[in-house]
Amino acid sequence: MSGSTPLAVRPFRRVWVGFTVSAAGDAASWIALVSLCLGSARGNLAVLAALYTAPVAVGGLAAGWVLDRFDRRVVIALDSVVRGAVFASIPVTALFGSITDVQLYLVAAVYGFLKMISLAGFPSLIPSLVEKGLLEQANALEGMSFGLASLAGAALSGLGVATVGAVPVIVFDTASYLVLAVSLLSIGGAGTSSRKPQLSTGPARRRGGTGEIVKLAITHPVLRSTTVMFALFNVGEGCLLVFLPHRAVGLGLGAGGYGYLVAATTGGEMLAGIVLARRPWRWSLRSSIVAAQLAGSVSILALLVPSTLATVAGLVLLGVFSAPMTAWAQTLRMRVVPPASHGRLFAVLRTTMQGTPPLGAGLGAALAPHGTTVTVLAVAAVAGVPALLLGPGLARSQDPDPGEDPSHGLEGDADEAMSRSDGEHV
Repeated sequence: MSGSTPLAVRPFRRVWVGFTVSAAGDAASWIALVSLCLGSARGNLAVLAALYTAPVAVGGLAAGWVLDRFDRRVVIALDSVVRGAVFASIPVTALFGSITDVQLYLVAAVYGFLKMISLAGFPSLIPSLVEKGLLEQANALEGMSFGLASLAGAALSGLGVATVGAVPVIVFDTASYLVLAVSLLSIGGAGTSSRKPQLSTGPARRRGGTGEIVKLAITHPVLRSTTVMFALFNVGEGCLLVFLPHRAVGLGLGAGGYGYLVAATTGGEMLAGIVLARRPWRWSLRSSIVAAQLAGSVSILALLVPSTLATVAGLVLLGVFSAPMTAWAQTLRMRVVPPASHGRLFAVLRTTMQGTPPLGAGLGAALAPHGTTVTVLAVAAVAGVPALLLGPGLARSQDPDPGEDPSHGLEGDADEAMSRSDGEHV
């Protein structure tokens, strides 16, 4: 790798590999959990999807507080060990008895509750691992990490479920958590959050900084618009969590068919990540976010055609358009809030956005009796209409100067910071 890429930086490379392996395990274990649930006489896929996603709304804010007050490496490593032990309970139970629906639901709930520690933890580590000029490419590589991991995890899980069964796939996920823990602890002090967040010096700071992060997220146009747009986009993706397993069965793709469809989406995400990681994006990040969300919602319409080719093509395009949205928005957000507060920043924003897929899962269950056409049109509308409504206001301003110091934004009074950063179009 060239010295101009984040992967040439050893601490970032190690952390990136660890998160990629762990995310692959997560993608694989979700397919395995779905398989176990569908194979149970009383299993409810909508309940499983809701429990897998909904607890993030409770655990997310606590995760941000912890990430900003303790060594982020140690926090994420400890989370990995705990979640690895929870998933290990499934193969242990299978060895000595029978796996119950309740156990599947509990494992899914624990995963959802702790999910934000790693989901907010990775971006909060990035500014301490690479130079400021590499932030945009590092953010793209984070998205590529999840795309690559989901592609490999979903595809291998689909194959594994169809051949050796779901339990060995969950064993792999357990091991992947240990890989992440080791990679984090191997980078020494890099990524340590030893500073207290430098928010305002008034009463708000004494009460805690999360309130100021929430206030900024509500009032700052970039944070507010992207969060609302992405949260509603995720409602559509939550609906697909329920729709796609049944589509895979309808297409005759077999026991691992859902994994293949997930791999199609993540394959598109990986392709987009490769392009973005090679060099900085030249066009307006704000306008690009709006265009990508609209294009992603249109690609969902390919699911109206009940064929494997159309379904895979639509899902690949969905991945191509959705992955850059996160990288571009993440770069803008890092220029609004100083690094010492990134744990709470990404926990607050990602908790909000990740808290909406359960609504989508419920929507998918409610729409299923009305057929494919109604479901697909609803998903496309939920994903695309927010970009139509909020996009024009978001795209009108120019992007911030890439060389600008990202430590500005929460220094001093929050209102003053918002006024200053509005003018900088961050």
